[in-house]
Amino acid sequence: MANLETTLDVFSALLASEQPAHIGEADKAIWAYLAAYEGLDAQIEALDRLGRGVAGLDGSSAFMPILLDTLDRHRVRLAEPSA
Repeated sequence: MANLETTLDVFSALLASEQPAHIGEADKAIWAYLAAYEGLDAQIEALDRLGRGVAGLDGSSAFMPILLDTLDRHRVRLAEPSA
């Protein structure tokens, strides 16, 4: 499990990396962050906080659109009705 600051630090490193970042690294960080929250509502709220935190990071990085897309995929996943 990871907290908000740790997760944003991971994202900052990915955004600053000269090597192309892998989406799996961002996805793994998101899963680790969300694992700390129990329940759908808590995870949705946590993902919203994470999204607000990402908005303050380096938007000029070529990895930013990929990171935003990954966050959006998690939003969609959390919005899907459970089976």
